[in-house]
Amino acid sequence: MEEDFLQAWDDMLEKYDLRTNGWLSKLFDERKKWALVYGRNTFCADMKSTQRSEGLNRELKNYLDPRKVIVDFFDHFERLLEDRRFAELQANFKMTQTLPTIKVQVPILMHAATVYTPSVYKMFEKEYLNGLSWQVEEQGDVGTTKNYCVFNEKPHRHFVVYDPEDESITCSCRKFEFVGIMCGHSLIATIHRLKQIPERYVLKRWTREAASCSLKTSDSGMSHENEKKDMSRRYNVLLRNFVKIAAKASESEKKFQEAFKLSKSMLHNIENIPFEEKKDDNSKVAASEGDVLVGEFEEDDSVAVVNAIKKKVDNCRGRRRVKSCLEKGSKKRVQKSQCKKAKKSNTTQYNAFTQPSYSILQVMKEINA
Repeated sequence: MEEDFLQAWDDMLEKYDLRTNGWLSKLFDERKKWALVYGRNTFCADMKSTQRSEGLNRELKNYLDPRKVIVDFFDHFERLLEDRRFAELQANFKMTQTLPTIKVQVPILMHAATVYTPSVYKMFEKEYLNGLSWQVEEQGDVGTTKNYCVFNEKPHRHFVVYDPEDESITCSCRKFEFVGIMCGHSLIATIHRLKQIPERYVLKRWTREAASCSLKTSDSGMSHENEKKDMSRRYNVLLRNFVKIAAKASESEKKFQEAFKLSKSMLHNIENIPFEEKKDDNSKVAASEGDVLVGEFEEDDSVAVVNAIKKKVDNCRGRRRVKSCLEKGSKKRVQKSQCKKAKKSNTTQYNAFTQPSYSILQVMKEINA
């Protein structure tokens, strides 16, 4: 709370005798730009520092090598993305098959386990268990709203306002506004009133159906997005649904036979659906042999924007990387030095076999003399 921050700041200045410090005075005037207590009304998904970027940098170091060229950098970066996507698919599959372990069997935690993802449920469960250590004091009613004061042994107090008509809850700690889940103060204050989390306090981004909710269908489809990403999202949505169908259909032979028959019929109907290509008269592209064109083209007033992925079928094998001028020059210098060494070696060998030694010439001179 703001009062706690101001009190802690004043105690620090008094303890270290810094009331005349100009830099701290200027920093205090700009406290709303950096103090966390003034940003609790902004949703930040509980990110209080640069921990996310630092964690990503640390993970990148396991895949990248500064001695590699830029082409190798992109290869390793793609491998990192593929590993991350595969880990996400594994987590999604595990989530659809199991439920997290519930430490306290209460209705609101059981409801949260079926709604939230496993990681978010752990955060919610931690808030609920921490809230059990707080005490609640009723402050009276104002109309239909009920006011509570939540406190513990430490001199910390939080005020909760609850309206049973529309199930609206507000807390002075601003946990929901900052993180997106209900705080332990509001949970303990309404522990005898709420049996499940109100729908308005369940953010779609934290639920098990978050990925499927992000896929919106419209008359124009998803032609304005990257086709490759759209295919990945559609695949993930269908995968989750068919995993649930397979789990239910495997419970008995009758359910299995019915699901198997419907799946064959569905596959036959899907295969008979023709592939629709939206073509524009002003944007026609002739694809050469070996090209596969996915997506479509859109024409703007000034420039043609291509919303397509052109997957080139690589028919050339053994394609080599284009070498720079420095690499070509160094190769030529190596070849010249090798030629000079070979020429010098041949000359030395010729002289050794053709020229007479010094001792023979000396004998011939003595004979002639």
